Amino acid sequence: MNNFFFFIKLLFLNYSLLRTFQILELKKLNVTGKTIEFGASKKENKNFSIHIKEMKKIEFSNIFTDKKLKIFYADLTKKLKIPSGNYRYILIFNVLEHLNNHNLSLKEMNRILKKNGTLIGSTPFIYQIHGAPKDYLRFSKDYLFFIFKKNKFRNIKIKNLGYGPLVACYSLLQAYLKYIPIINQIILFVCFIFDTIIQLFVKTKLKEIYPIGLFFEVKK
Repeated sequence: MNNFFFFIKLLFLNYSLLRTFQILELKKLNVTGKTIEFGASKKENKNFSIHIKEMKKIEFSNIFTDKKLKIFYADLTKKLKIPSGNYRYILIFNVLEHLNNHNLSLKEMNRILKKNGTLIGSTPFIYQIHGAPKDYLRFSKDYLFFIFKKNKFRNIKIKNLGYGPLVACYSLLQAYLKYIPIINQIILFVCFIFDTIIQLFVKTKLKEIYPIGLFFEVKK
């Protein structure tokens, strides 16, 4: 019930549906120890680490620096100037799709994790193009599993985020629907209802066919 009210709260705060699902998954995890969040934002409320309770040892990185917000430069498309085995956790949300050499990126993230360290993140699937500055890829569950295994990660857990085709359509339109409060939330509620009805006639979970994003947790 608490998750339901938190879900509604995030939507009324104009969080995207994708980000809302991502935050709900992240809040289920116990993240303690030295952590780095790649793709950190200058707007602190957009960083995923703020949704982790008792997060203390956190560092932020992006392709820009901001001394005030303690964001240091790191380019995941190149070898990182970070010591090996430096972090217990890595957070990487909505970043993989912007990397044109994800095998090198994953290899480097594996290197800077401590033994048994954890990589946690998410990436969109049915989602609009969003350059930062480029948007290169969309990853399926099968392909994520393949590249994590290839780059020597283990205990690979990947979850599709979403509900069904109508909720996926809503997600694509949300950037425009958010300008009509209340009606926006009503439309989403109707989409959930119709997807629930469709699910009665389909054996496969609809979110496995129409994911708006994927959430992953893997070990070094």
